[in-house]
Amino acid sequence: MNSRQWFCIAILLSLTFSGCIEPNNQQASEKEEVLVENFTHPWNGTEQCLEHEEDQRCWISYIPSTISESESAPLLLDLHGYGSTMHIQKNHTGLTELADNVGTVILYPQGIHRDGDPSMGGGAPSWNQGTCCADAAVYDIDDSGFLSALIDLAIEELPIDETRVYVTGWSNGCGMAQRLAMDASHQIAAIACTSFYLLYDVQPEYTPVPMLELHGFLDEHAIYATSSRSTLYNPEMQEDTDSLTTGAVQNLMRWAEYNGCEGSVPDINSPGSLMTTTGFSNCENGAEVQLITVHQGNHNLYVNDWGEPNAWPYYVPGNQGLYDTGQIMWDFLSRFTNEASQENLSFEEEL
Repeated sequence: MNSRQWFCIAILLSLTFSGCIEPNNQQASEKEEVLVENFTHPWNGTEQCLEHEEDQRCWISYIPSTISESESAPLLLDLHGYGSTMHIQKNHTGLTELADNVGTVILYPQGIHRDGDPSMGGGAPSWNQGTCCADAAVYDIDDSGFLSALIDLAIEELPIDETRVYVTGWSNGCGMAQRLAMDASHQIAAIACTSFYLLYDVQPEYTPVPMLELHGFLDEHAIYATSSRSTLYNPEMQEDTDSLTTGAVQNLMRWAEYNGCEGSVPDINSPGSLMTTTGFSNCENGAEVQLITVHQGNHNLYVNDWGEPNAWPYYVPGNQGLYDTGQIMWDFLSRFTNEASQENLSFEEEL
């Protein structure tokens, strides 16, 4: 074989190897670019605090690695129940997997407590949702102001789409989510929560916010038909007729009134073996109102248990995977955006 033939063979081999090596190098380069683009922030997984009305108000955050600084993500506030904490709520509701799947930032704020009378629920963290609950209501803590300020701070610090701010919560946290919608409807795109009611008056500047509440028909704490059991630990509720009479259905009808829904009878009626959905779809600004009644549901409608069995009544078993409450709520929430926030954003951009 002459030198010219050897030269041609060498050229062919070099082209072959370069063809095999180049795609791998390209893939490695693409992976590096993806890693560089992943959003990181000091808030993620750490406790942060701000001062509000001379109190240190705190929260923890969950920021999926898929969040990008170049694209705005939804924001979800998840509020714990009475006597619980932000850390317990994060483990209890299990929404971090949902956050990874849908690309939303979750903030878990912490309720406050004072040195109130333990026989009246004092001394344990709670939210001031109106006539409930415990220290937060008795001392008239400005929880709405804190949560509103937290939303503004999150929008300033993180790549948040301010038209997609959602609120969820359990028990007292559910009631607080509903009050926040009343106090800060200009910030909230929709709420979806479990196992409690709105125990607060409609506010003059309220604009309709979509609302979904899930309630277990066998709820042993916030009874399906009435919230009267909760009055035992909430002095303010004992003097409020609405608090004594409000149940799941009454809560649905009140929200339908506040949201200007058409008709005196729900136009959404979807029965099922596990749960039934009832609600109003023709409401002002498209702000639907829905109640999902879980037929065999108790106070805890999440998959995970709350508390330990030997700590009853501070133990409420979960649904053990029978249904995914977080996904049900997200399917509702993610359908809505806040038009008021969009208008404000457009106005600010014009300025």
